[in-house]
Amino acid sequence: MNFLKKLLLGIALNSLAILFCQRLFNELFNDFYFQGTFIELILLALVISFLNLLIKPILRLVFLPLIWITLGLFSLIINIIILKTATVFMPVLTIQLPLTWLISSIIISIFNSLTYKIK
Repeated sequence: MNFLKKLLLGIALNSLAILFCQRLFNELFNDFYFQGTFIELILLALVISFLNLLIKPILRLVFLPLIWITLGLFSLIINIIILKTATVFMPVLTIQLPLTWLISSIIISIFNSLTYKIK
């Protein structure tokens, strides 16, 4: 039951994060393009939530020495990998600039951290 609760909360927060990034980066860089319907937004958020709940812990375990050596900065690369993988599965999201990849992965990670803070 806890997994289902975190998954549903993650879907809601990831949807908000995607919409927030689209609004922010279209104003600043005109670089974050989500061209989909509401259903595709929910599906993209579902993919990101699954990747964060299932794949991200495995990547953190595999790259643990690099995370330690870089004092945690490699976690940003793992977040970018998760976001890039989600865009491969759901091509309705297009991001061009590396700076946009980095900042959007940080924003989505902040929203995902709320999943674990809310009981």
